[in-house]
Amino acid sequence: MPNSLAPISFPCALGLVKERLAAAAKRAKRSAEEIDILAVTKTISAERMEEALALGLRQFGESRVQEADKKREIFAARFPPDKAPRWHLIGHLQSNKVRRAVALFDCIQSVDSLKLAELLAAEGERRAHPISCLVEVKISNEATKQGMPPDNLAPFLERAARLSFLRIEGLMGVAPLFKDVEKTRPYFSALRTLFERNKNAFLVDRPILSMGMSQDFEVAVEEGSTMVRLGSALFGARS
Repeated sequence: MPNSLAPISFPCALGLVKERLAAAAKRAKRSAEEIDILAVTKTISAERMEEALALGLRQFGESRVQEADKKREIFAARFPPDKAPRWHLIGHLQSNKVRRAVALFDCIQSVDSLKLAELLAAEGERRAHPISCLVEVKISNEATKQGMPPDNLAPFLERAARLSFLRIEGLMGVAPLFKDVEKTRPYFSALRTLFERNKNAFLVDRPILSMGMSQDFEVAVEEGSTMVRLGSALFGARS
């Protein structure tokens, strides 16, 4: 018999994730095709990321500009642009790293202030190319969590609409960590409400509601997430 303590292989982990996602979507009377998997690849080697790419995952999320810089260099040498994944920055972005982040990432998921939005738009104008981003909303009271206060979102979106080289594609949020994942439901529901209320500000065909991680993504899907950010559910616990 196989050792039950052995780490699960990536293909099996991905299969289980897809089964769980599909079941959650069905409970919410949604199609699983509506929901994208963002593979969170912080500390994950380029070799394992290539395996994920070969199995059909096309979106990677990184938390640090420096780590993504090294990985993108590797991928650029191995894959033509049309075969490469879409890269998302999901960690906090410091002002002094805006220029490098724009060069590395296809989407910045962690815009949390007008100042950062203006810096990104200025860099987009310099490059003559709009910068794709999500607004990170702070839906948790935890001091360690980043994000814009919910009450600031509508006035922010009104002002950001004047930034010609900033393309806001949706919202992102991180719920508190609970042993009972059902407790995350009101947090995801609140973010979904903000998303629906401000949908006209997201000038893309498929606005993104990025919420739900490895421990709580099924609840997030039931509450309307269109993108789940999965690390340990795919790659196992990080050392």
